Amino acid sequence: MRGYEVRSLRPVRVLKDDDPEAAALHRDGWRVVAESWGARLVLDDGFDPAPFRSFVERAEQQDVAVAELDEGWTEALLAFEAATHDDYPVTPATPAPPLRDGDDIAERRAAGWRVFGAVRDGVVLAASWIRVHGDQAETETTAVLATERRRGLAVAVKAASVLAAAADGARTFATGGAGVNAGSIAMNQSLGYTLTERWLSLSAPEPSDSSSGAAVSDASARPTTR
Repeated sequence: MRGYEVRSLRPVRVLKDDDPEAAALHRDGWRVVAESWGARLVLDDGFDPAPFRSFVERAEQQDVAVAELDEGWTEALLAFEAATHDDYPVTPATPAPPLRDGDDIAERRAAGWRVFGAVRDGVVLAASWIRVHGDQAETETTAVLATERRRGLAVAVKAASVLAAAADGARTFATGGAGVNAGSIAMNQSLGYTLTERWLSLSAPEPSDSSSGAAVSDASARPTTR
């Protein structure tokens, strides 16, 4: 597990940072062990796709192709996901994505998920998964091979996914991730996403300090996308 290590069986609560209960838990000795966030991008009637296309074009100037990846890319996607799986920061609110096989990829496509990638010589260098529900779109994960970072590939594949989803009628885009992932926050902000919420993962005091037996929170609205 990366980014957050479970050191005991003490309960963990996941609450919005402005939740009065979070302040109360602080006073009772609970401590923040991780933070996470949610962000939104809203396209208005004057949406200009040019800035998004520019991110794609900059990546393609580096001998990289940016496009939606169809079923023919399944094996390359599986290799990419295996290579990047351990790079995701893990917190109680942002679990690592599962290691998938070919059947899992097919099921995701059948459920409406689409994947956009940056590729070179048959190798996936970056990828972003997105799904559209009416005028709403959600990004699950966006990742880049460690050897290809800081070249604008993550923002390029996410920009490509936004352009495609917008063409399908999406106008509100949701994403999120771990607070320690400053690069993801900066990447999303460069595309116009605005941070809309922050979540705190709070760990209970040692039993000697508190008799609390609260169960682990299941905050269903907490961000799990990247």
